[in-house]
Amino acid sequence: MQLLIDLATMAVMFTGGIPVTDLSLVRGDKLPLRITLLDDGVPVTPAGVRPALAIKSTLSDDTLVLAATNLEPVDDALGPAYVGSMSVNTTQLIAAMGSDESIDLLGEVVLIAGDGAQRTSSLIRVRVRQDIMPADAVPPEDVITDWSGLIAGAVVEALPDALHEAGVELTPATGQSTLSSGDAADTWTIVGGYAMTWGDEILAGHLPDSCRLTSISTVYFFTDPATNQYCLRIWKLVDGAYSLIGSSAYVSNLDSGQTATWVFTPGVTLQRGDVIIIQVCEGTEMTPYALGMHAVLTPSVPGRGLVAEVANPPAVNGTMAPLMTVVVDYDDGITLGGMELATARQLDSLGRDVRQSSATAEAAARTAGQSAATASTAADNAATSATAAANSATAAQQALEAMPQVDASGNMTLAGGLTAAGAVNANGGINIPLAVGAPTDTAAVNRLYAAGLAAVTEAFSSQSFLSSFSLYGGSVAVDQTVPGQVWKLSKTSADLGTVQVNLMNPFLGASNYSGWHGFILPAALGNAGSTAARKLTFALGKPGNINKRTAEDLDVFTLSPAQGNASSFLRIVDVTFYMVNDPATTPAGYPVRVRELVYDSAQAKWLCYETLSVIPSFNTNPSCNMFLSYQQDRPGRDVRAGLWIGSNAADSRRLLCIADMHGVVDTFSWTGVGALYWDSDGTNSHSYLGAMRQMTAPGYNLPSGAYDAFRALESRLIQSTSTYDFTPYE
Repeated sequence: MQLLIDLATMAVMFTGGIPVTDLSLVRGDKLPLRITLLDDGVPVTPAGVRPALAIKSTLSDDTLVLAATNLEPVDDALGPAYVGSMSVNTTQLIAAMGSDESIDLLGEVVLIAGDGAQRTSSLIRVRVRQDIMPADAVPPEDVITDWSGLIAGAVVEALPDALHEAGVELTPATGQSTLSSGDAADTWTIVGGYAMTWGDEILAGHLPDSCRLTSISTVYFFTDPATNQYCLRIWKLVDGAYSLIGSSAYVSNLDSGQTATWVFTPGVTLQRGDVIIIQVCEGTEMTPYALGMHAVLTPSVPGRGLVAEVANPPAVNGTMAPLMTVVVDYDDGITLGGMELATARQLDSLGRDVRQSSATAEAAARTAGQSAATASTAADNAATSATAAANSATAAQQALEAMPQVDASGNMTLAGGLTAAGAVNANGGINIPLAVGAPTDTAAVNRLYAAGLAAVTEAFSSQSFLSSFSLYGGSVAVDQTVPGQVWKLSKTSADLGTVQVNLMNPFLGASNYSGWHGFILPAALGNAGSTAARKLTFALGKPGNINKRTAEDLDVFTLSPAQGNASSFLRIVDVTFYMVNDPATTPAGYPVRVRELVYDSAQAKWLCYETLSVIPSFNTNPSCNMFLSYQQDRPGRDVRAGLWIGSNAADSRRLLCIADMHGVVDTFSWTGVGALYWDSDGTNSHSYLGAMRQMTAPGYNLPSGAYDAFRALESRLIQSTSTYDFTPYE
């Protein structure tokens, strides 16, 4: 059987252009199948595209009765096509057909693209009749319902040659991981059960989103041996109640200090975020039992800890956990450069979701039809009275006109937005225009596309290396911890001092419009126990003449425009971190001062924009800094820009906005940040600086996705802003 598919319309045709609306099949046949894709009438086999023929009972039934998913691309005497076969003798067909002489089914051709997206053809009516041969003459086959291999193959084929040549490959993410709750030391406890959320920090190690728990190892504690037989049971919270999802093999005759390995065969399937209880039981009666075990002390977390019984909510002792070594198996999936993109279960769901989308459309059309019928009935009843009939007919017409209408294909267009109190299911996917950006930290995104965007952003983030330094004032020092990559800047005495760190930007380009968008500077600004303030200074944009004042008080600008400098391109920024908790601020915390010098051409003078932010004391302090980052929407003066610090503290607010900034114009001669200046008061203070990444875009003047992402995930710490005139120093 040969089928032709028009890629523009997804119409299905026989050879000669005859539309395929009906197929007649005989149970027991093994049909050779050839599918040809037509692009403007020309046969093609697009890279990363695989077709499949799917046949089911009804649109609303997700179970496939017949399917051909083993089609391979060929280029033979008949031209490019996909060839394979389809069995009309499956266990699913036998179950659906029973003893009937024939059965009517619905079929469609599904095109699976390299990014996992799927397109479906027009529907085909399929009639299968019984063969004259006995029903058991040919052993039936099973329909292949696992589409993950087909989709994975399409994804691999869609990789551009340049990525293959660069060594980027898609590979199965299959394996085993061992997780641990820590070291026992001399701690022990009695364990009857343990409640936790699967995937939280209690178990350290690599844990994929979906896995199978295969074993848990604990260490017995007590002088007297445990001579009975014991097992572990796993309970999961489902719809407000705990359900048993797995039991281990028995262990017995445990001596003090002996490791007991509780094995689960074939494994207990768990998803990250599952709320579970691990329960100890004794004997074949599965009687709950408290067993002595080596343990570890843990931070108190609501709902996590030792429990005496399985109940919701569990009564927990949240300061101790059994010492555990946990082994899990990964689900098969796909990785890109070592990053897991999707599991086999998620890939399989792609096929189900798209097939369900047609059923959703059918249901929507049916619901709309019922609504129209109800409105029509109301109008007929209202016609029994002259006045009531006129009013009711008008109201019904207005209601129908106000309702969004569903067309014959099940599509609906809304003039405005859509707000739903519950979950919105879009089984066929959601198209998000690139211009929309990422307005919230929960914005939907295609995982493969997001991974690709991350790779592009990384590729256009040019590395700037720490190349040389100058010391001013005699009280500062530099330790090149990792030459060119990580330096330690230290204050060795109370005298004033400044360190100038020069950057080498070999990959950003010289005498070129680079499309500069910002930078990320790894920075650990404080050291534990030191209360000395630190200041970082840098210049952005084409500089003109600049004054440099080193080994001065922190309130003095280390860099400032020289007298007569009227460059509107230049931005001079200094950031001062105060390491003393100030209880007078609201909230109480550690102040951060940001000053930005900008020349105002309209007023013909320099202005200082000063921003005061406060890092809350219950969150972290500046010694927990990971990086300092400046980002702007695109090159230009009147564009959105901001300054952020990254915190590694134990808090959900770790991307902290400390100032809104003025955009930088990219010029022909400016090649990015060329130097950093570090000042500190007090003594015995130090900071670590790393090699900077200066960010551009894959096209000049393109918007920066990084800026929108920073804004979407930020916590704003800004308390006040002020603007005042600045007179350049003599």
